[in-house]
Amino acid sequence: MSEIVYIEKMAYGGSGIGKLPGGKVIFVDGAYPGELVEVDVLSEKKDYAFGKLEKIVEKILERRTAKCPYFRNCGGCNFLDLKYEKQLEFKKMVFMDQLERIAELKLNDLYIEKSPKEYEYRLKMEYSILNDYSFGFKMKNSHKVVSVKNCIIAPKVFGKILEKLSLTLSHFKIPIYNFKRKKGLLKHVILRYSPSGEVMLIFVTKSDYFKEGKKIASLIKKEFPFIKSIVHVMNSNDKIVLRGPYKVLSGEGVINYEFSWEKFQVPPTAFFQNNFHVAEKMVEFLTKKLDLNGNEVVLDLFSGLGTFSLRLAALSKFVIAVESSHVSVKAGRANANINGLKNIKFIEADALDYLNQVNEKFDVIVLDPPRAGIGPEAVKKILELSPQKIGYVSCNPTTFARDLRLLLEKYEIEDIRIFDMFPQTYHIESVAILSRKNNL
Repeated sequence: MSEIVYIEKMAYGGSGIGKLPGGKVIFVDGAYPGELVEVDVLSEKKDYAFGKLEKIVEKILERRTAKCPYFRNCGGCNFLDLKYEKQLEFKKMVFMDQLERIAELKLNDLYIEKSPKEYEYRLKMEYSILNDYSFGFKMKNSHKVVSVKNCIIAPKVFGKILEKLSLTLSHFKIPIYNFKRKKGLLKHVILRYSPSGEVMLIFVTKSDYFKEGKKIASLIKKEFPFIKSIVHVMNSNDKIVLRGPYKVLSGEGVINYEFSWEKFQVPPTAFFQNNFHVAEKMVEFLTKKLDLNGNEVVLDLFSGLGTFSLRLAALSKFVIAVESSHVSVKAGRANANINGLKNIKFIEADALDYLNQVNEKFDVIVLDPPRAGIGPEAVKKILELSPQKIGYVSCNPTTFARDLRLLLEKYEIEDIRIFDMFPQTYHIESVAILSRKNNL
């Protein structure tokens, strides 16, 4: 059944939102606010429906032809057919809508920090492998893999590496892992890039058996000398791409990044922000807006390998960095040493577990949780600790708004800024600075 629908606004997730003739809300992928579209109604729930875009009756002026031939087939990008300035406008709209709807916080306007690069910005790409040794990405909401020669949001050099790698894997007849039958060896290939030109190549296998690994590494390294590290990760978990013990096949087993003030060494399985230039802007904004005077004791929860902790340590009296990943904690300690920072302690622990047992007082708490946010129980503990300031770094406006609503009982907002870490996608990063209310 087809209906004509006017798209009123955008949902977090990239779908356009309109109303069917009876008033029921419908979500439509590929349709943008301000457009009149013909929609095939795919499924209906009690309060909402999902539709497939069949035809654009009236389009907005900011639509453009996508530069990528895989767009709408590959599940990676959402907005390649939308001019960049309009992408930013829609992201701001979504973020402010989430804050108003969930946190009951209405903002008149909000600054959004652009990415210096609209394309070729992603530092890490995770590739699936097809039986013909081509590489690609999964379709949206599917396990089917779309073969992709080049991705325009990845560094150009990745395409050349994959081309050579495809021939090399084929020559050695490496068994490709079949996720349905649970048989085979090679599950994924991952490439990491540093703006210095350094590349890390990672092979992810089901088991620790990869006897051709060193031969393949030698051939690839000879062809591409800028690949400084080649690593074999053994991961028996089919749900998570990059996890498990690893062996270094070539190089040092780390990739190096350098901000204006810090140097980082990143191991293969550790998290590091995917857009280098925007990540540094986030660090600068957070640390400047916290207005540290050098006497503060800071708690950095979900600290990773020290992305924020190192700058915080340089500006404060002492930092306790809490992170659950053993690999990241080990890397964080190494990064503190590399940067000559003695006033920082990395603790391997779950954030909530740590909050439940800590007795210390902190002047500042910084949070950079995963998409799930910190949750009501952790918020309660933070409110009990009652730091003077909180810096909340978020990658999900929905869970951020949920947590913010609880924090606003005792805190007020000093500043919020959106950072466009992922151009061409619906993802939104933000940093909020909160200060304790004077009467509390």
